[in-house]
Amino acid sequence: MKKLLYLIVLLVFQTFLFSQQKSVKLFGDVNDPILGPTLSPNGKFIAFSKSNYVGIYLFDIERKSITQITDEVAAGYGIQWSSDSRYILSRPAYYEDRIRYNAVKIYDTQTGSVTQLTEYRTKMPSMPAWSPSNDEVIIASKGNVESFESRIDVRPELVKAKNDNVIFLIDDKIAVKNSLNGEVKIYEPVKGKKCMNLAVSPDNQRVVFEIYGGDLYSMKTDGTELTNLGKGYRGKWLKDSETIVYMICEDDGHTFTYSDIFSIKYDGTNKKNLTNTSDKHEMSPSASFSDNTIVFEVLNEGSIYLMKLD
Repeated sequence: MKKLLYLIVLLVFQTFLFSQQKSVKLFGDVNDPILGPTLSPNGKFIAFSKSNYVGIYLFDIERKSITQITDEVAAGYGIQWSSDSRYILSRPAYYEDRIRYNAVKIYDTQTGSVTQLTEYRTKMPSMPAWSPSNDEVIIASKGNVESFESRIDVRPELVKAKNDNVIFLIDDKIAVKNSLNGEVKIYEPVKGKKCMNLAVSPDNQRVVFEIYGGDLYSMKTDGTELTNLGKGYRGKWLKDSETIVYMICEDDGHTFTYSDIFSIKYDGTNKKNLTNTSDKHEMSPSASFSDNTIVFEVLNEGSIYLMKLD
């Protein structure tokens, strides 16, 4: 019996140790905390921001170098990569007499050039969204959908995505725009509840999102197969378009007391705790679309970690 208990303890310890060895701390500390790390689709770069989401920085994983893209206020919140891992879509801001003005901009990480798609204005509650082929950027609010040419070099392999639906949030609901006829369908998955933190799968067939004050959900883009995934926040898709990484956290009303990164299949099966630590608050996962690499921030360290999944 004692031998069996010893083997069980040893197995648990080895499993725990293996889990910890899969994640690697890249950089960051509590005196200069990192926010919103976002892995490029090709898994080669991490875009991130700093305190209060001021600025956008680029970390080249292979070269281990950091470049500042912009120092604008709020630019680092909701960073969105283009499919070819070259451009970053953002909604920077500035304040005048306590009034906030936002604009939509695209940053070329290779040349440093900036394309401004809109004027600065006071009412821009929603985040902009790329079309699947990246030739278009959508901004939606109060029942109004604006479309802008991105004016970027679209790679030939993305041309086929021009006929894919464009999926975004509008007035806290999920909108699916048909790229062929322009028709927009609006979905309210949970009646009377607001949707937030929407993420579209790489194959453009499913979404994961949160219900404000509620749980994490997945759904097909035609409104079917709505699945409650339980408590969870900031879901992102892995390259298989079936697996979601997300965080589960707890707080005492003032500060976070617990947070771990989990994975789960879109149908609610195969749930796993990927980090499983008691001394770190792992949050805000982001995933590559080329392999099973994820990055996340550790709040109580102010740092970024990288993890290779099986």
